[in-house]
Amino acid sequence: MRHPKVLIADDDRAMRSALRARLSAWGYTPIEAADGLEVIGTATGQDLAAVILDQAMPRGDGMSVARLIRRECEVPIIFLSGWPANVFESVAEELPNIQVLNKPLDAAQLRETLREIIDKSAGRTPQIA
Repeated sequence: MRHPKVLIADDDRAMRSALRARLSAWGYTPIEAADGLEVIGTATGQDLAAVILDQAMPRGDGMSVARLIRRECEVPIIFLSGWPANVFESVAEELPNIQVLNKPLDAAQLRETLREIIDKSAGRTPQIA
């Protein structure tokens, strides 16, 4: 069985490590990037099921990176941020398939969001498990 690849983009090593452990336990294949430029380089040529994107990163903030990703593909993007959700309203209106989850991370909410967006992008009805 194929394990969907999820790109984790966060400059906080501890956050990436925690997300990597959770994603692996949930059956995903995590790929990591620590800054905006690394996200673009890492995402290129990958068959990604989703991108988990921090807003405040060096060498490219999350919104700029999301716009660059959208030029290449329609992969679902989940912003994880301590910033208020209304900060992302303009980018969510501009770019399709964007979700915003607040830090501190609610793991159950992230898991459910991943399931929903990956199923939706694959054209399946989201499954409850």
